[in-house]
Amino acid sequence: MRIRIVQKPAVACIDGVRLDQFRPGHVYHLGSLMAGVFLAEGWAEPADDQEPRRQDSPSIPRNLTREFFPPYYDGSSSALAAEQASRRRARRRK
Repeated sequence: MRIRIVQKPAVACIDGVRLDQFRPGHVYHLGSLMAGVFLAEGWAEPADDQEPRRQDSPSIPRNLTREFFPPYYDGSSSALAAEQASRRRARRRK
């Protein structure tokens, strides 16, 4: 959903998402949940689809990157690497 920020958000962060990066007057393309928060709080208004979009969208925080671990795994990533290395060594010995 495209929204135009009309005033700076009153809080700096909601559930780990930084809101201080959004600037009044700029148009952003947000997901429906985040856009709903901005609209409900009165921080933004729906943007017209005919207007050109600025490329001022905030960067994705590093803590939102996805890591993959097998569903059967219950340890740290270094323990997983050590386990895989020992399996490789055992296969070479056979």
